[in-house]
Amino acid sequence: MIVEFSDIPSSVRDGYWPYADAMVSGHVFPYTEDVWAYDKWSTWEYPPLAYLFILIPRLFSWSVSSYQAAFLAETFGFFLLGLWCSERMAVHYKVSRFGTMMFYSVLMLLMFEFLADRFDIIPAVLTMLAVVFVLEKKNGAAFLVLAVATLVKLYPAVLFPVLLIYLLSKGDRREALRGAVIYCGAGLLCLGAFFAMGSDPLSFMTYHTDRPLEIEAPIASLPEFLDMLGLTDAWVGFEYGSDNLYGDMADLLGDIMLPLMAVVLLMLYAHYFYWSAMGRRKVPAKVPMDSALVALLALMTFVLVSTVFSGQYVIWLIPLMILYTMQAHAEDDRDGRSINIITWFIAVEVLTQLNFLVNFGMRGEGEDLSNIGTIVLLVRNVAAVGIYLALTWELVKRDRFPERL
Repeated sequence: MIVEFSDIPSSVRDGYWPYADAMVSGHVFPYTEDVWAYDKWSTWEYPPLAYLFILIPRLFSWSVSSYQAAFLAETFGFFLLGLWCSERMAVHYKVSRFGTMMFYSVLMLLMFEFLADRFDIIPAVLTMLAVVFVLEKKNGAAFLVLAVATLVKLYPAVLFPVLLIYLLSKGDRREALRGAVIYCGAGLLCLGAFFAMGSDPLSFMTYHTDRPLEIEAPIASLPEFLDMLGLTDAWVGFEYGSDNLYGDMADLLGDIMLPLMAVVLLMLYAHYFYWSAMGRRKVPAKVPMDSALVALLALMTFVLVSTVFSGQYVIWLIPLMILYTMQAHAEDDRDGRSINIITWFIAVEVLTQLNFLVNFGMRGEGEDLSNIGTIVLLVRNVAAVGIYLALTWELVKRDRFPERL
């Protein structure tokens, strides 16, 4: 693996183990004091329940190597849970269970580097489980699992409004209210428990809002490419556990991305709320596909209209890519649009692995990007943004021209 045969710090060995060992051996409660990780004193950068899954392998290990093995077993368990989820989705959509499970396995295993050395498969599969519960009309369980996923990694929160609007578009106001109470109640209960222990479980938010523009962010490709052409000045520095881009243009873009993300998400939710009501009255069959599209677009907005696009974020998209593909198949995808999207998504996965090799395995922390590294990132980001724009146009066409369905 790239991590093992390069100087790249291992997230499990150099990041998760120190926190897990501090909780067990040092009796440190999360968010109460910094931990020596990545060769420096580090803050707690994840939501509260992330540290539960970081802690569990430590309870069954006695050394760094045994912790790595236990962590791999934990992530494999979630891989199997995702396999079961894909089987349930296949049953719902009346497609081949074996084919769907193979589809899931290929998409996941293409990201193996990040499955083995990150915990991102855990919130991804929890999100997938929430999708299964929605399909099986177990809405309360879906909201509860989505709340747990949000407390592991923040991004599932962008799906909460989508699920609410989906239920409202079906006229299930009571279910929507019940789900909101479950989701918010579970979150407040967890946060309250941490506050009661004298810690601040929301302190991780500051860590992320203060981060500069990371070199992998799609918008970072603009100053990187212009710098390669000698049209602007940009340089790389290591901070907040990542290589970041600095310079006048990079700093400006970094400052506007989070507000821009919020605006785009609000516009997407407003669009969905407006058109889902019309869809329910005029073309009820549109609602499930529109919901799958909006869910995928909301998550892609969180990933792409952002200051950070780490390689493991691609794992987050896999469950909703599968949902989109299944729903397109259910609508008799005659023009093959879902096949085109998935083909480009696989290309993004491959390019993400290539980027990890070129820009991390073959380059030291804080070093400027090579021309090859800049081009690899540019191509990966253009492909990802291309998928995003294609899905956006598909949603617009479906809402404005329903007679063409």
